[in-house]
Amino acid sequence: MSRVPSVLIPYPGPMIEKGVQDIAFYLRPETNGVVVESTILKEIHNSPEYNKHLRIIYLANIPGDFIVEQHIIEKRHNLKFAYAIQAKNFFTDTMKKTFEEHFGVFFSDANILGSFESMDILGLTPEELFNLWVPQSNFIKIHDQSIKKYQEYYIVNYDIPYIFDLNIQNTDIFVMILRSFLSYKEIHEIVYAIGDKLIENNIITKEKPISYVFHYSKSPFEQILDGIGYIYRNKAEHIEYSEISFFSYLLEMGCMEEEIIDAIKNPIIQFKTDNGIIEKNLIDYTYECSFEDAFKLYKTRI
Repeated sequence: MSRVPSVLIPYPGPMIEKGVQDIAFYLRPETNGVVVESTILKEIHNSPEYNKHLRIIYLANIPGDFIVEQHIIEKRHNLKFAYAIQAKNFFTDTMKKTFEEHFGVFFSDANILGSFESMDILGLTPEELFNLWVPQSNFIKIHDQSIKKYQEYYIVNYDIPYIFDLNIQNTDIFVMILRSFLSYKEIHEIVYAIGDKLIENNIITKEKPISYVFHYSKSPFEQILDGIGYIYRNKAEHIEYSEISFFSYLLEMGCMEEEIIDAIKNPIIQFKTDNGIIEKNLIDYTYECSFEDAFKLYKTRI
């Protein structure tokens, strides 16, 4: 039987007041540790905005064996996993066109591999594939699906096997939710300050992107994704979707629960705009949006 999440600060329930954002932070498995955790918490507490416009409302440690048993990583990255396995079969017409324009080859002629298959063909480990350097011209991200050209191959979501490999049973993840009334610009500034402090304390190097150390939600729909994955009560009881703040807001605005869940699981969607129909990844399309603006964009989907 697996261990269960240790909840240090229980989640208080949703809030849908104007300007609120519930931003999830969690450490990448390879950087988890007491020193990193304490540095992050100290920097947040030292922020002039703390207790005025920002506070920690949830803090937990999610055990690695629980993460594996509950398939949390696969569920959190379900679309990227699907593309990492199916690769060429999942590209939409818009994605194919973008691919052709960037790489200068016909999509039908391109040797496109999912990342798991590419490891077998190239004889690489997940870490070697992740660290495989290519010129910027040989890389593109389309609807959050990364494509890396190496030799004659186009590898889809090269990072997924490494992410999966890191989340092993003995690797726990530190998670917190910040309830914020700050702009995303101000949140980014706090994140940069955390990064500077980690460098100053020789915990990470200047060359290491902060995104390799921890993740934080950058849109309201990503807040839902992170909430689904990581907010638990004691005894491993997951909160209801309707208890996630932005999910609660969407329900309040008349959205159907099943439609919200479908949009989260299948976020590559067509939207109406003044200039015609466009195709976007919902998570990216609502980047840095308020609840109100994210809802408005969500309502334009076809």
